[in-house]
Amino acid sequence: MGAVIETVSIEDVYPLVDEFGNDLATRDCSTKANQAYVEELARSMRAKGIPDEMVTLVRDGGIYRIKAGNSRVMAMRKLGTKAFPAIVEDESTEQAVLETVVRTNTKKKYEAVEESRFIRQLSMFGDDEYVSEVSGMEAENVAKVRRAVKVVQDAADDMSLLRLIAIGENADDPEAVEALTNCAEREYLTIAKRFEERRKKGRKASALASELEAMGIPIAESADGYDLVANVNKAAMVPGNLPDGCVAMRHHIPGFFMILKPAASEGQTAEPGQAEQREERDGARAEAEAMAVLYAEGTANRRAWLSEQLQAQSLLPALSRLVEKSESRHAPLVKAFLEATGASRLNVGQSEIVLLFESMNDASGRGILDAAGRPRTKACSNYTDLLDAMEADGYEPSEDEQGIYQKAKDHLEAVNE
Repeated sequence: MGAVIETVSIEDVYPLVDEFGNDLATRDCSTKANQAYVEELARSMRAKGIPDEMVTLVRDGGIYRIKAGNSRVMAMRKLGTKAFPAIVEDESTEQAVLETVVRTNTKKKYEAVEESRFIRQLSMFGDDEYVSEVSGMEAENVAKVRRAVKVVQDAADDMSLLRLIAIGENADDPEAVEALTNCAEREYLTIAKRFEERRKKGRKASALASELEAMGIPIAESADGYDLVANVNKAAMVPGNLPDGCVAMRHHIPGFFMILKPAASEGQTAEPGQAEQREERDGARAEAEAMAVLYAEGTANRRAWLSEQLQAQSLLPALSRLVEKSESRHAPLVKAFLEATGASRLNVGQSEIVLLFESMNDASGRGILDAAGRPRTKACSNYTDLLDAMEADGYEPSEDEQGIYQKAKDHLEAVNE
């Protein structure tokens, strides 16, 4: 491939296009970031009117196509440059141009959506290993991008590589694909995390079902004729010395199995409605046990997040406002000091935030339900207020925490009607 340095008229220079006339390897100049970049380039060239690094062009009949340097050409057009020296190649290919763009994405990184477009275009010329070699992406992630493009089709044009990778990981789940396709770019990480949690739960539930069967507890489809022993999401939670004939049944809360024992013999006369009452009681107790486990798991996540924020000296304005509103914030001597000095307020300290968290999180209790499965109004109120404040300060609750939050909200709304 021959290359020479020529002075070319800027009027004869055009972007590279594919067979359908679509621009290839060109920045999206509708974005403010790219407009600002071109303006910055123009300012740096103002003295000479041309860039220090020459543009690379490809001869195309009587005109030239830009192989490398689209932004520099745009900057020269802004300056009114009429002609400029350039490296001119006699021939090139779309593939060679795309390889150049991807390999040299270092000066001013392309926007996420632009980078995604170049990688997808490059994937038309080779397999996953080829794209990986050129771009530096893991071949596994290239494969995920390909899977994502197949399911979202034209919607891929507005997506970053990382979002396409997330869709590729969930390509077999229509609900996940729809959620990740229709969300805003800034939301996809949270949504992808939610579906990853679901997949993990599904894998754990399958493993638990196998463990229960290995323990001699078969999986049943109905609880008819059985009484509740426990509701578990780990094999270690299964009580010892179970009576003969016990079975396990999936609970409606994902990941949990109810351990059931045979009900009292039919020879014992049951009062009318007694079986229904027992079933309702067992159902409420099973939900309470599952919710208590999920609440404890959420407590560990919330504590870990708060610890990280405190160690990083993060500002936590929403949690601080909760502290300030607390009627029991100040000890009597502190109140006396404030009254004597006329001071209106004291800054909120880290220990106060921790004290508020532990008191509102109800760490020593069962969460928002009592042992019989009845909502605890004060615990519901504390939990919703605390989670609202933590979310406002940047915490991202899990799907389980959101489910507990909604149950607490529903109870509070019913109480206030």
